[in-house]
Amino acid sequence: MNNQNMTSNFNRGLSSADNRQIPQQTGNLQNQPLTYDVQSIVLHDIRKIQQLVDSGVIDNTQGQYLVNYVINKAYDMVNNQNRGDAQIQPKPDAFAEFEAEHSGFFNKDGRAEVLDYLKRSGFDGDKEEISLISQMIEKLENGAIERYLKQTAHEKTLNDENEIAKQRLRANAQNSNFDDLKTRAFTREQIGKMSGAEFAKYEKAIMEQLRKGLIK
Repeated sequence: MNNQNMTSNFNRGLSSADNRQIPQQTGNLQNQPLTYDVQSIVLHDIRKIQQLVDSGVIDNTQGQYLVNYVINKAYDMVNNQNRGDAQIQPKPDAFAEFEAEHSGFFNKDGRAEVLDYLKRSGFDGDKEEISLISQMIEKLENGAIERYLKQTAHEKTLNDENEIAKQRLRANAQNSNFDDLKTRAFTREQIGKMSGAEFAKYEKAIMEQLRKGLIK
């Protein structure tokens, strides 16, 4: 390729670098420690490449390859910087977002301690993760209530069974005393020591034994 064609190719490269829409950097340039006038750098590098070609250090094909490389590298540099700017955007407050949708959820006894622990431990999750934690809290609470109700029902059953057993024991004791009185033979000495109330209580049995001649 002759020098005229070579010069024409580099002129087109310079024109392409001038007219190509290179992505603009975002944010306040004064506040960014690493900022670049990308288009000026590209033009400067292309002119250096042209000088190398003109001086015969590299040929035209190598020069054109370097021009394309410089332009593509400029795109990568700006795009990477823009992605970095996007990554340092402040993260939404997940706790505030959750509270807006579930007002007062962490105000109940026990839940406030969970919220305080999450904040002190440096929790970095989003609203969805807090929602999962809230569901776990509700399951634990419902499980505790269910266990309490079952335990209460079990204790009530035991108390009822104990009361029934006591009633049966008392009934058996009363029946045993009554049967003992029916078969017991009083003596005159025992009858003489009885109070009026005791005699009235056993009068029927005493009279029956008198008729049968059992009292000695």
